[in-house]
Amino acid sequence: MELHERLVAARKHAGFETAVEAAEALGIPYPTYAGHENGSSGFRADKGELYARRFKVRFEWLMRGSGQMVDLATKYREILLTYDSLPPDLQETYADVLRKLAAPYQQQEPGQAPAPAKAKSSSE
Repeated sequence: MELHERLVAARKHAGFETAVEAAEALGIPYPTYAGHENGSSGFRADKGELYARRFKVRFEWLMRGSGQMVDLATKYREILLTYDSLPPDLQETYADVLRKLAAPYQQQEPGQAPAPAKAKSSSE
């Protein structure tokens, strides 16, 4: 995957459907940003840092294609901060939703019932 293709993937990962939306959110003229996305012009590390930060992807992945697109520690932190920000009565509901979403992707031994995961608040 080329640099400009990774930029497109990063933009979509961040929830921007179009390059126009991304350029506006970044405060970058559309022709400049479009050139970065379509590969007609490259971009330097300073722009790469801006894009990586705003699109919440790893700088090394964006600029060089090395490693994973997203730092899992950042994702875990985001999930835990969201959990901690909820009132106690909604925390268990949030944890249940996450368990249900993850269930199809978790490997289990044949005949073994899934172990209930219990989310832990940092205030406990």
